[in-house]
Amino acid sequence: MIFYVKLKMHAMNKKDKFFMLLALSCLPLSEMAAEQVDGMAVSPITQEVLQNSVKITGKVVDVQGEPVIGATVMEKGTTNGIITDVDGNFTLNVSPNRKLQVSYVGYQTQEITIGSNRTLRITLKEDSELLDEVVVVGYGTMKKSDLTGAISSVSTETLVRGGNANAIGALQGSVAGVSILKSNNKPGGGYDIKIRGVSSISGSSAPLVVIDGIPGASLDNINPDDIEKIDILKDASSTAIYGSRATNGVVMVTTKKGSLGDPKISYSGYAGFRNYTHVPEMMSGDEYVQLAMENARALNNNNYKTLEEIFTDPSELKAAKDRNYYDWVDAITSPAFMTSHTISATGGTEKAKYTLGGGYYFEDGMQFPQEFSRYNMRAAVDLKANDYLSFGGSLYMTHSVRDTGNSSLMVDALRMRPTQHPYSLVTGEEIWKYTSNGMFNPLITNQNEFNKTKKLNILSNVYVKLTPVKGLELTSSFASNMTNDQIGQYRGVWTKALQGTAKGATNLLDKNNYTNWVWDNIVRYSWEHKIHKIDFTGVYSLQQNQDEKMRGASKDLPFNSLWYNLQGGEMTSMTSSYVQSNLMSLLGRINYTLADKYMLTASLRYDGSSKLADGNKWSLFPSVAVAWRLKEEAFMQSVDWLSNLKLRLSYGQTGNDTVSPYSTNGTIAGSQYYSFGTNTVIGTYPNNIRNDKLGWERTSEYNVGVDFGFFDNRISGSVEYYNRLTKDLIMNKSIPTHLGYSSVRDNVGSVRNQGFEIMLNTENIRLKDFSWQTTFTLSYNKNEIVDLAFKEDLGVYSDRLKGMQGDYNNRWFIGQPVQLNWDLETIGVWQLGEEEAAKKYGQKPGQFKVSDYNNDGVINDKDRFINGSRIPNWTGGMTNTFRYQEFDLSFHMHFQTGARLRNQFYVSYALENNNANLGNMKKDYWTPENPTNSCAQPSNMGPYRDQNTTGKSVSHIVQKTDFLKVSYITLGYTFKKNLLNRIKMSNLRLYATVQNPFTFTGFSGFDPEQPSEQVSNSDMITCNVLFGLNVSF
Repeated sequence: MIFYVKLKMHAMNKKDKFFMLLALSCLPLSEMAAEQVDGMAVSPITQEVLQNSVKITGKVVDVQGEPVIGATVMEKGTTNGIITDVDGNFTLNVSPNRKLQVSYVGYQTQEITIGSNRTLRITLKEDSELLDEVVVVGYGTMKKSDLTGAISSVSTETLVRGGNANAIGALQGSVAGVSILKSNNKPGGGYDIKIRGVSSISGSSAPLVVIDGIPGASLDNINPDDIEKIDILKDASSTAIYGSRATNGVVMVTTKKGSLGDPKISYSGYAGFRNYTHVPEMMSGDEYVQLAMENARALNNNNYKTLEEIFTDPSELKAAKDRNYYDWVDAITSPAFMTSHTISATGGTEKAKYTLGGGYYFEDGMQFPQEFSRYNMRAAVDLKANDYLSFGGSLYMTHSVRDTGNSSLMVDALRMRPTQHPYSLVTGEEIWKYTSNGMFNPLITNQNEFNKTKKLNILSNVYVKLTPVKGLELTSSFASNMTNDQIGQYRGVWTKALQGTAKGATNLLDKNNYTNWVWDNIVRYSWEHKIHKIDFTGVYSLQQNQDEKMRGASKDLPFNSLWYNLQGGEMTSMTSSYVQSNLMSLLGRINYTLADKYMLTASLRYDGSSKLADGNKWSLFPSVAVAWRLKEEAFMQSVDWLSNLKLRLSYGQTGNDTVSPYSTNGTIAGSQYYSFGTNTVIGTYPNNIRNDKLGWERTSEYNVGVDFGFFDNRISGSVEYYNRLTKDLIMNKSIPTHLGYSSVRDNVGSVRNQGFEIMLNTENIRLKDFSWQTTFTLSYNKNEIVDLAFKEDLGVYSDRLKGMQGDYNNRWFIGQPVQLNWDLETIGVWQLGEEEAAKKYGQKPGQFKVSDYNNDGVINDKDRFINGSRIPNWTGGMTNTFRYQEFDLSFHMHFQTGARLRNQFYVSYALENNNANLGNMKKDYWTPENPTNSCAQPSNMGPYRDQNTTGKSVSHIVQKTDFLKVSYITLGYTFKKNLLNRIKMSNLRLYATVQNPFTFTGFSGFDPEQPSEQVSNSDMITCNVLFGLNVSF
């Protein structure tokens, strides 16, 4: 095994050089011993000295001019090679008609044509600094410098730097134009991802995920340590290659593959703990008792009651008098452990490359019995039988188990009064149900409800590739995505759901089997002559999706058998279903480059979907893009400070068949029983009206982009402008009720998303021992409805909507965002002295006051206003990385602004969503002595406390969700190479990471990323402290 060491010349004296040279000459690089070449000791990999060979001497250096020690210099296509000495020098006898291949870990491999020059100086560049980075574009790869579309790439270093166990989460704020929000904070919780806004009114806006050529896979199942890179296709010219599935963008994931060289074994892992952070401020015990007194006062003509009158339960009364309060949230939670471990091996020759690895991740929950565990195994092999035939494949398997615990535990803990204790303060007996407010003891219910999801996912891919002539490749690949889900629920008698009164427990078991296979047959042809270069790709693809479901449920179970004994009780449900859909595609793409300056990319995809109606199943999706590398022009060569400048322009169309597979044909309901006299007949009826004209959603998009680099690319980045129009949106269309149905799926309406994106990379400081790099992303998106099939004059509903058209019942207003808020405007609280004015609206002082916009004495829809959008319009992020000698420090933060959403936490715990429990979130509430306009009087909040409708509410519960989150701070130390060589290591790094240390927001709920979510369905944000290491041999 070769262990490479890169040493700086100024750090080595002659004695050091001698011993380093001696060590290199003794490395077991081949079966041959070291030999002398012109008096210089070298270490041959295999020195095949040919009869007609020529002697090449040279020096390999990095971009700073420092020698690269241990770089491999090979005669391409042979085993003839050598490694550079302590000065970066080499001497090699090679055939004059071959090329040299120079490689070193962490640097881009270079190929040098052997010409008349026999003395070479070769400069290696780090991978991250090259414009010729390879980007996955769908059914192939391209050099970044040759791209014509809007594609962003994220390396494995970015994905693993912050220790996020979810690859989507690791992308937050790292890619311009990509909005990622955490959807669940429980262990194993996922993320929602949108690329360039919301393109559908009623359908999903999630992008297509392609993992190692397998479309439709889930990135949640992949260990970030196993990912080599992620390429995100954003504009339609890039995504059109995936046609009907790419209207929301494409996320291309490439897992790690085998590489040339001796076996390399790597391990990465960390362990740490997590605890709640950014917890909404709740009332203390004394503040709660005062709230209870104000609550009773409001119900008693603003006259106070005694504690005995308020707290009728003897135990609660004693707690209030003794000021003995119980912290229920603290009682059901505790700091949790989390850990991750990944081990992998890679290596190979030009004939065979391989990689394999395994991973384990565990995240304990803050609440029992919440936890998540994930096991990953992967293997890939690429074989080259000869110059004409290659064969290979990959396998990626994930098994995960997720326990989400009691479905309402945190809600109950927050609603419990601090004056309530698990045991009576009077009798000492354990309390099951609290008579004062009907709550059940969370410490008991917590032990009697379990929800668990088990998942097995297998991604597999096998291919065979023929290269019959130079430049022509014929590839056939078969890939499958198989997922088996098992979802179980058990609720014992002593739970909130069964309240201790049922005969026995209930259980539920869902089993889902999902199979997706795709067969791609690909032809690629590359041709190059002088200043012309052409690459053509043609594909014939078949895809099938199968979804099998089965559900069973029972009740009155005599003992805790979880969900493994459905027959042990009385069966209450048994259902099953099977769904299948097919997609056939033909596509072609051509890339033409002229003089490495002018580029053209054109593609055409023809998709046929079984989901759509006859006559509308097939559709054509074209795209075209051009680029001009201005920097390569002769008139730009004298501009030394400009390293790169490229202009891009593209147009493309994509589609979406976002309907259930049989909705266009109509479906039949389950068995129904009808009585005809004394006879009972079993029959069925249609579930829906079929639509024989239902066709594709179509998205057309223009994109203009500029790639730039200044001062040797120390400042580089890109700017994009896009305009995306989605037509023929698929959603429910209202129909006359005499037809027996209220709606039918149809193509109605169009939506536009337009905006710009900025990606900026800067190398702020670059010194010998210190460097500072920054990556900054910024995106703006404007979303609006352009047209609707059904539209009406909205001015009849409100003067504020005069001149506007749309669908009022669904709150779809043309010219406005797809998801807007149509709210009554809260203007404060009715005060003392305003009794007569309040009485006109059936209200009184202390209650929320809303605006009567048209002054007609009635509060109704005519008084509503457009209260912003539920979609953020500004998103972005920033990463800073500092390096001082062997130390590294990095931190990342991301933000969003512009969205306003319903604050469910505020509604539940400040506005008496459950009046018997009061609302003990800390708030500035109205009393006769405190005439605030912030919040109404307890138990006297009035009719406009809350209107529980998403998008149609009152403005005081719809809050800005702007936030800035520091995702992580990481400090690491990498040991010096010369030390590691002594213990036969190639890399060793120790680090500490803090995740989610700070959240800056004016939002008062538990998480601005999940404003409308009930906390029991998710959880509070946690701050995680991790300690880890990376080691390679």
